[in-house]
Amino acid sequence: MVELLTQPPPPEAIARMIAIDGVRVEPTVLATQEGPEGHRGPEAAGAVLILQATFADEAGAARFWLAAAELLEDLASAPGFIRRFSFADGPHHTLIALWQTPAHAAAFFSTDRHQAAMRRMHRERWQYSHFAGLWEATTPHTRVIFCRQCEGVTPAAATVCASCGSELFDPLAAGREGG
Repeated sequence: MVELLTQPPPPEAIARMIAIDGVRVEPTVLATQEGPEGHRGPEAAGAVLILQATFADEAGAARFWLAAAELLEDLASAPGFIRRFSFADGPHHTLIALWQTPAHAAAFFSTDRHQAAMRRMHRERWQYSHFAGLWEATTPHTRVIFCRQCEGVTPAAATVCASCGSELFDPLAAGREGG
């Protein structure tokens, strides 16, 4: 089985990147979550949600994060939820979530608990700024695996290389344990 790497880019690549005007590389907290459809790759996402927030009040930020934790519990079983990534870029907090369809994302948005959290956020002013947007995927491409045994390129949904028949490992279908 292939062993997947979890490491940053090499120092020479980072040096070249940060030499570009407007590029920063900083440590951050990355939080990820797989949903019921977490075995699917990004090619299965029919919708991408982006949330962005900034905070200017520690108590408000704490209330937001507690409400977010409650909603993440709901995401764990939300139909059509594939996965999410959230991270900080300095004071900017961003969440990117992959959903099978816009309708799945809208159904989660409409839940009583999510609607109540949004009402509390607006009433109590937890954030300094807030943005939410949902995009429908218009040109998804097939995710491919590059065979390590030959020059074959095979759709990730296949279990064997189309060129040489070698077994292929799909790290997303295998979940976090695989790799």
